[in-house]
Amino acid sequence: MKRTDIIFALLAVVPTLARAQTEPIKVCTHVNAGFFTRDTGGVPTGLEADLLTRFAASANAALTFQDDPSFEAVLANTEAGRCQIGASTVTVTEGRKSRFLFSQPYFPNRVVVVQKNTSAFAQPSDLKGHRVAVVKETLSVGFIAAIPGVKSVLVKDDAAAFDALIKGEADAVACDSAVVLHFLAKHPDLAMGFPIGDRSFFAFILPKDSKLQAPLDAYLKKLVPTPEFTRILAKHFGEANAEFLASEITSAKR
Repeated sequence: MKRTDIIFALLAVVPTLARAQTEPIKVCTHVNAGFFTRDTGGVPTGLEADLLTRFAASANAALTFQDDPSFEAVLANTEAGRCQIGASTVTVTEGRKSRFLFSQPYFPNRVVVVQKNTSAFAQPSDLKGHRVAVVKETLSVGFIAAIPGVKSVLVKDDAAAFDALIKGEADAVACDSAVVLHFLAKHPDLAMGFPIGDRSFFAFILPKDSKLQAPLDAYLKKLVPTPEFTRILAKHFGEANAEFLASEITSAKR
């Protein structure tokens, strides 16, 4: 091949590489205190927003957040490829691995039961004959369904679950420990009961044919062991919890 031919071939490749590096990233998300909300000016904030904004900047890519109406919608839109990343405190499970690619985990979690201070639920069998609010398609649904004699009250998100408890439409809530402190701070008449199941982890989800998993993983693996990651956790969950949360994530396996 002539030298001029090689030069022209390289020039043809450069725009393609540039487009690959700057292709916009759309993130499907749903409001979840501490993880994704918008401030009074509409600017995304929260742990998930911070991590993905930093990742997009490192990849020189434009980033947009799509506010989906429910957790279910985030899963459906990401699975269908309408968004390149799903961010909605999605727990890594074997069942979901058949539907999505998962990033490296970014937050530890347990499912816990929350009740009114006047209740005395101390173990799963205490919930027999009672109504427990759970968010559709979350890990909590299976845990509560496995307890004999419990009626599940299916709702669209954590806010709706706590609203059902407060209004007396449910006797308890089963939800992620990651969101409990936010609601307990707002409602002193509520208290944590007991955990259900083992420790799990939140991760970002991607369509099965995504090419973003590798660069997103590389970014998270580089960030997690650093003091900067601990500072991000402290910003959203308090300095007292940041070191512990960071150490839990460091030990996580996808």
